[in-house]
Amino acid sequence: MSPSNLIRWGGLAALVGGVIGILYFPFHASAYFATQDGAAALDAPWVAVWAEPFTRVFDPLLTFAPPHEVYTTFGKILVLVVLGFLAGVLALHSRQGARAGRLEKWGFRVLLLGSVLGTVGVFGEYYTPYLDFSFLAFSAPGILLLMFGSLLFGIGTLRAGMTPRLGAWLLTLGGFPGIVLMTVLVGHLSGGLLLLDFAWVVLGYALWTQRVAPAVS
Repeated sequence: MSPSNLIRWGGLAALVGGVIGILYFPFHASAYFATQDGAAALDAPWVAVWAEPFTRVFDPLLTFAPPHEVYTTFGKILVLVVLGFLAGVLALHSRQGARAGRLEKWGFRVLLLGSVLGTVGVFGEYYTPYLDFSFLAFSAPGILLLMFGSLLFGIGTLRAGMTPRLGAWLLTLGGFPGIVLMTVLVGHLSGGLLLLDFAWVVLGYALWTQRVAPAVS
């Protein structure tokens, strides 16, 4: 497969991962609120205003098993989201790296490491019995690297000027402070990734449809 086709397929994976992230997050977050650890999040009125009506409407999909089991079941979907992010990072850097500056390259390295650690962490959290260990050892540092890597890589992507500016801005702001702000507003990290989900929908679509500026002026 040619490098151009690999980039296109990487863009499609990012697009699919972003769409899955947007659609799945309210189920994962609502399942978390039903657990003992997550119930306190509903004390925030801005969380309860969306979570309580959502839970009533989709109650059969959120009560098919004990709360923790429902939570980990929906958590398994998150691995598709982070794998999509990882594919998008590789594809976008491959497309714009020759034209981008030093900031983009450093952002790529940080974001790539964060995406890999996040993927390993998500797998360990929801596909093995070692949820707490996987979060502390892999997911938590992965999230920190993802936040700052997205900021740097997003600024580098804006400077490269090869992709839709909306996607580049969402990537820039969706890392830091976006993850922090959205997690507080939604009440769970799955919603904290929303701006990045939308970023990779835009950027992934541009890569898949080859609506990206030529690498050489």
